Amino acid sequence: MLQLSSQRTAVMFIDMQNSIARHDQFQSTIEACQRLLTIARTHQVPVIFVHVRPYEHVKRSMRGESEVLLARPGSVPVDPKQYNIIDALPVLPEDHVVTKHVRSAFVGTELDHLLRALEVDTIVIGGIATNIGVESTVRVGADLGYNFVVAQDACAALSAEAHEASLKYSLPFFSRITTVDQLEFIGE
Repeated sequence: MLQLSSQRTAVMFIDMQNSIARHDQFQSTIEACQRLLTIARTHQVPVIFVHVRPYEHVKRSMRGESEVLLARPGSVPVDPKQYNIIDALPVLPEDHVVTKHVRSAFVGTELDHLLRALEVDTIVIGGIATNIGVESTVRVGADLGYNFVVAQDACAALSAEAHEASLKYSLPFFSRITTVDQLEFIGE
């Protein structure tokens, strides 16, 4: 078990929004995110939902897998509801919602200020895609001094290979990697 302080930790979900997470391939990831959300709320750990709403000029600059994600039907929604967090992960009034416009949740948002106001130093993170939004957020956040725990079963990418490569080659330099069921929140 990985023990974390319930008073110094936040749980963050990246891009679990209708335009991205609604695809059938992400069902097991959604279920792991639901378990993580339940654990966080049980232990009164702050919950942060991050959704992406790219600026038009940013969409034009996306390359690689980001470009593929944006090219999928419905991925650049016309309907504003497509930017909403999926119904399977209900947002409560006490939760925090951050809108990002690029891959990392820290760039151009109030996230760093929010975490410091909450006195959080550790973030348990899940979401889609492991190798894009999750990894970018972890990299930038680690440079800002935050400790990250990647809940690998609460993350997914467009391919199993991309997911595994991020978990094996990149994320271990910036975070601890575990599963939802290995997390234990304790009071101080």
